[in-house]
Amino acid sequence: MEKSVSHWAPSPEQISELDRLFSDYRFQVNSFFRPFVLQYDSALLGADEAAYLKMVELSTKMTLVGHACTLLTGFPFDERRRNISHLYGGCCFLADGFIDDFGPERARDYLARLEILLSHGRFEAQTPRERLFYIILANLFAERNVLSPMLRQAICLLFMAQQQDVQLRFETRKLMAQSKAQRLQTLKVCAGHRSGHAINVLTRFLVPQFPLAYVRALYAAGALIMHIDDHGDCYADLHHGRITYMNQLKRPAERLRIIFIQVMRRIEADLPANAGRDLLQAFLYRYYATRIKKHHLEKRRIGERWTVYE
Repeated sequence: MEKSVSHWAPSPEQISELDRLFSDYRFQVNSFFRPFVLQYDSALLGADEAAYLKMVELSTKMTLVGHACTLLTGFPFDERRRNISHLYGGCCFLADGFIDDFGPERARDYLARLEILLSHGRFEAQTPRERLFYIILANLFAERNVLSPMLRQAICLLFMAQQQDVQLRFETRKLMAQSKAQRLQTLKVCAGHRSGHAINVLTRFLVPQFPLAYVRALYAAGALIMHIDDHGDCYADLHHGRITYMNQLKRPAERLRIIFIQVMRRIEADLPANAGRDLLQAFLYRYYATRIKKHHLEKRRIGERWTVYE
């Protein structure tokens, strides 16, 4: 029998636990990053405080996802793993900013210098924000052996996904020359790679021996998060001329519903039935529901960002 989205709605106890974890992790993330920001880019606590609050929110989300992924494997989500999740969330936020917020030339320049970092081990920081990124990244890399084949491969796949995303974003003529079906497939794959590989990098930092049997389901969960984000940001993205898979669909809400059900089924089929899987599914449902709400609110206030957990 066909299951509806509500089949995966968290219980009242799970909702209470999610609320507690979000509150705890938001406090921990803020306490963790504030010394870094004060020392290396204090503007984030002044004129750019809105960006700092977004960094805290993204890192909070990454910490909760990291918690779920760690529990999947039976390992404890201890202080070291919490700090790794904080660091990784901070890196993701700052990297996304370099790609999204400063135009095509800055995005390409950042990726070119990141490639030098990954291949030669050095990064020329040109601004306080880049210096903060490098310091956070260096602390993250110090936590694990980044020459481990599986972790290094995951990082390289994420980097290539970022390259493709920038190419599609700033070279739209090639994209628009494709047939609609080809264009939708290209955009869907790109979105999936960027977030699917991101969650796989996180799991390799948290649990280096993360089972290969779980990777496909985790990749699908990461891709779902990106599609949920893009649907929530649909009107803001269109307002700023950004093309995404979700904002090119005729019936995006229906397509997102189908993707959500497919991913939740895959998670149930491929991941062990334990506290980690329960937490991941509860988070995905909560995230889906809040971003659907944001999608509707953006019809009235295009471009405004708001915290997705409240």
